[in-house]
Amino acid sequence: MFALKKLAGLFKKEWVLFRTWLFVAIFAGIMLSLVLPYLIKRFVDGLTMPENQLSFALTMLVIVLGGFYSILQFLASIRHDLKVKEIWLHSTSSITQLVGVKVIFSLFGYAIFNLFFISIAMYNVKDEFVANFGQIVLSLILSVGILVIFQWIMFVILLLFLAFYLQMKHFIGRFAIVIMMGAFFFSMNLWYKFTESQLYASIFHHIEIPLDWLAHYLPKAKVSTIEIIYNPLYVVEEVVMIILIVILFIVATKWLEKVVLR
Repeated sequence: MFALKKLAGLFKKEWVLFRTWLFVAIFAGIMLSLVLPYLIKRFVDGLTMPENQLSFALTMLVIVLGGFYSILQFLASIRHDLKVKEIWLHSTSSITQLVGVKVIFSLFGYAIFNLFFISIAMYNVKDEFVANFGQIVLSLILSVGILVIFQWIMFVILLLFLAFYLQMKHFIGRFAIVIMMGAFFFSMNLWYKFTESQLYASIFHHIEIPLDWLAHYLPKAKVSTIEIIYNPLYVVEEVVMIILIVILFIVATKWLEKVVLR
């Protein structure tokens, strides 16, 4: 119970410091996805695209930009504590807990943001699909959930390379950013090639769960122009990936602790 109260207190602190980021993101997103299409249709002559399709396109842009904005908010939160090391030095919580709360808060804000704007996007194209309320809710939950999971993975990767950058900066100064960026793109390219290899498939593609049945519970387009392929889920792959991300998070926070508090 004490641990939960401590985590709730840390979450409240993040909310007080960085709630403005969420409000600004939602306000800017509304202006871009709802107000701007209206103004364009109102004052721009010769535009043949319907207002709902224009709003949908701009809403999708908002969702993409929201992912980058969420990363900036997360890094700003980390930077805030790095500038005042006493926050971590004199805290009764471990750095793993402190950083973990930042991850949870950023993902919470990211989920709210996407829930709002994916709903707007779906409303804009509602006439293009046949769906009941349950199918809409399920597609909304799946969309937000997938985006949040990918953002969680991105946060862990960022933490790992942030610790690497701070470690290198201690030795070579500002040139560390070049080394870090090179290592990042090299690692991502290496990982991509590994996931596309036969070795990866032979190791991780086991205990297959087909996902074709999901199509029955999701909205269906009135005029289908794109064939949606539901790739199967592999239990071994998913379990290993979850364990790997958790291990990387622990390694990143411990490394960050060592670098910051040296």
